Amino acid sequence: MTRLALAALVAAVIPAFAAPAQAADYRVGGIEIRHPWTRPAKAGMNGVGYLTLVNVGAKPVKLLMVQSPAARSVTLHQTSQADGIASMRPVTDGLRIAPGASVAFAPGGYHLMLMGLTRAQAPGGKVPLTLLFDGGRRIRIELAVVSAAPNAAGADPMAGMHHDH
Repeated sequence: MTRLALAALVAAVIPAFAAPAQAADYRVGGIEIRHPWTRPAKAGMNGVGYLTLVNVGAKPVKLLMVQSPAARSVTLHQTSQADGIASMRPVTDGLRIAPGASVAFAPGGYHLMLMGLTRAQAPGGKVPLTLLFDGGRRIRIELAVVSAAPNAAGADPMAGMHHDH
């Protein structure tokens, strides 16, 4: 192998190992979970989880609940803005996703509240979740613990909000 070819190979491979850990994607049947992540948080506090659910199947699916051994409970919430005031409300009847549609759990919108963390969420760590869908489907995933949103398109509108429910 020539020096030039070797240098090109090294230049192509090193960034893959040097890049920060990214959230893994998951697919089970007609359901995809993309970019699951959370922020660092202390044990005993509340955390928040983000991801995108995509229905690539032919039938509607409904997310009924989420569980995690890393939190006392996990609830689905939606943040909304009215007259410049942000408010959060629980999503108590599940979340339906039509065929071909997606729902983003992102700062300022839908999100998962991890209530009463049983352990600290440190950068580089993983938080296990089980998503329960209609029909008894269960998908086990991990939220990647990162200090900043993987999509740094702007400031997190929830960064200063306290999640003391």
